Amino acid sequence: QKTIADQTTTVEVLKKALDRLATFYDLLQTQGRARQTPPVPQMEYKPNSGAGGVMEMIEKLIHEAGDLKKDAKKGESEAQAAYEQLVADTNAAVEEMQKEIVSKKAAKAEAGKDLRQAESDLGDTMQELEGLAKYNARLHKECDYLLKNFELRQKSRGEEVEALQQAKQIL
Repeated sequence: QKTIADQTTTVEVLKKALDRLATFYDLLQTQGRARQTPPVPQMEYKPNSGAGGVMEMIEKLIHEAGDLKKDAKKGESEAQAAYEQLVADTNAAVEEMQKEIVSKKAAKAEAGKDLRQAESDLGDTMQELEGLAKYNARLHKECDYLLKNFELRQKSRGEEVEALQQAKQIL
């Protein structure tokens, strides 16, 4: 925007200068014709073929300033379009991220619920395992008792059977 304002000001100043120069040269030509002395034979004056007049140079500057102003407007409109695209992209990204946040919060809540359920199941399983371990210990004691006394009981039963056979023979 500053470039456009600067170029507009430059064009205005150059147009004023061009108008004043045109007025001055017109005035000079009208006064010069009235007082003109007869021409003195001289070499013919030719302006430098590579150089233009001052007024042509000012007109060229005005044209260049106008081109620069057009380029600046074009660049500004492109920058504005790029900015609007950036804003749209950013808003879309923000909206997408907000949706992600909502879905992740829901997933976190579900995972928390699953964790509490798993902890509860773990506690119940641990209690059941403790009960089974106590039951196992009790059965193990009974089995150990039976194993320790198996031979003694076998011997006692064997003696009993023998005593019964002897009693049977006696009868």
